[in-house]
Amino acid sequence: MSTPTPCVQAWPVARWRDIVQAYRPDHPAREAQVRTLRANKILSNGIRFTRRNSHRLAGVGTLYSSLNVRAAVMYRRDDKEAAHAYHSAAQQIEEELVTLLKNQRLDASELEPLAAPSQRAWKVLRPLCELTQSALRTLPDLPEEECITGILQSTDGRKVRFAESGPEGLDHELPYAMMEAAGLSIGDSALLLSEFTGASIITRLQPGLLDEDLEELQTEAAASDPEDARIQQPLGDAFRSALFDKLQPK
Repeated sequence: MSTPTPCVQAWPVARWRDIVQAYRPDHPAREAQVRTLRANKILSNGIRFTRRNSHRLAGVGTLYSSLNVRAAVMYRRDDKEAAHAYHSAAQQIEEELVTLLKNQRLDASELEPLAAPSQRAWKVLRPLCELTQSALRTLPDLPEEECITGILQSTDGRKVRFAESGPEGLDHELPYAMMEAAGLSIGDSALLLSEFTGASIITRLQPGLLDEDLEELQTEAAASDPEDARIQQPLGDAFRSALFDKLQPK
């Protein structure tokens, strides 16, 4: 009998490979596709950061709002109006993310999908998840898409066992190459997305974030520091309303 897996939600930021894979799931991810999306105003500016290893420069990267993933899917499906709506919302969320990072004196590299977030990183991830979910409620749904959340639990080198979230969750066998294409590893939480496009089904994986980690952080913060506990509270109605007025189409 399978052990029930915790609840998982989409990681609120994405790498360029996640976005390109959603745009061209049948092709290897290449940076030329990033330029195509940006030229067509589908990809937001993103937030650039510097990777460091033992205080030495180890490269640069860019993180994007995860709404860009849906923008890329909408663009591939030739719904340019919806794609531009997602692009606009992603751009505005990234502007808010810059403020969140400054308030916590945090580098964007600490929010990279699949990194082990610090407590300060969680203080940015939690409101960012709320912002993203609130934006999604104002944006067009992606038709004919099924989303299953879970954890990549084991592999025999050819197939990967994906354990679905929830007490009634099922196990799914996925090609090992699918996990590799998404940059995921055994033990990672993920979203299994299936698009039904007439005669074919497009299936891909996207990095996920464990809901229970957010709840654990809130409990620990309340026990250790009242100021931390205040920061971890859900966004107030007045603040949320003012913030999401910006996301409404003009």
